[in-house]
Amino acid sequence: MDYMKRFSFMFIFFLVTFLFITLALYNYWTNFGNLPISQSVEQWGQFGDYIGGVLNPSLSFLSIILVCFTLYTTSKQSMTQSFESVLFELIKYHKEHLSNIKVVYDGKLYQGIDALDWYITEVKFNFLNLSNDDKPIQERMRYSIDLVYDEENIFSNTGHYFRNLYHIFKHIDEASFLRKKEQIKYAKLVRAQLSSIESGALMLNGLSTKGVKSKVYIEKYSLLQGFTLSNSFKDKLKSAGAMRLYRSEAYGDK
Repeated sequence: MDYMKRFSFMFIFFLVTFLFITLALYNYWTNFGNLPISQSVEQWGQFGDYIGGVLNPSLSFLSIILVCFTLYTTSKQSMTQSFESVLFELIKYHKEHLSNIKVVYDGKLYQGIDALDWYITEVKFNFLNLSNDDKPIQERMRYSIDLVYDEENIFSNTGHYFRNLYHIFKHIDEASFLRKKEQIKYAKLVRAQLSSIESGALMLNGLSTKGVKSKVYIEKYSLLQGFTLSNSFKDKLKSAGAMRLYRSEAYGDK
């Protein structure tokens, strides 16, 4: 797309330049075209002065535009390279943080995706057994998830994992030199790295006290598309109205 825009700009630039030259020659021809071709060096010099006087200001202005466009293009390429360097580094850290999530149940160590699955199971238990049914659904969800974070020693590195994921999408969203379509493209690239279980855990984290800041990015970049929770837990959340705590955009596709 950027290549086509640069090509279009250069095509328009050369077209305008050609039109300026054609207009100058046409104007000269309509006024002096009935005269014979001169053999005088002096008159040819005057013709050159006319062409230069008419075209130089216009071509100089077009040259300034071309220089500005070149500087803008070079600057954006440099910013994009720097942006991508940081983004891919954050994605690398994301994978490392995922593998570092650990939990022990019945003497068995679970880590990575399996540990996140247990994180979801723990939230489910808290929601179904410990939260107050009389409280608003938002408070019930926040309470159920915050209980897990109160046991940080059980789910080690979970907080680091979600914080890094938050900073990935914040990095994309704050790249003001990117167009909206470009931001969505990068967000999709990151979203493709997330498993359905990770999306399910992200959905829960966004409703917690610690993860509430990520909610805006979850909705803006449709990060809950294809998220996974057990059917029974998802049905309970739906009937309680928990799914409506996110705007519909969070579950769609962009």
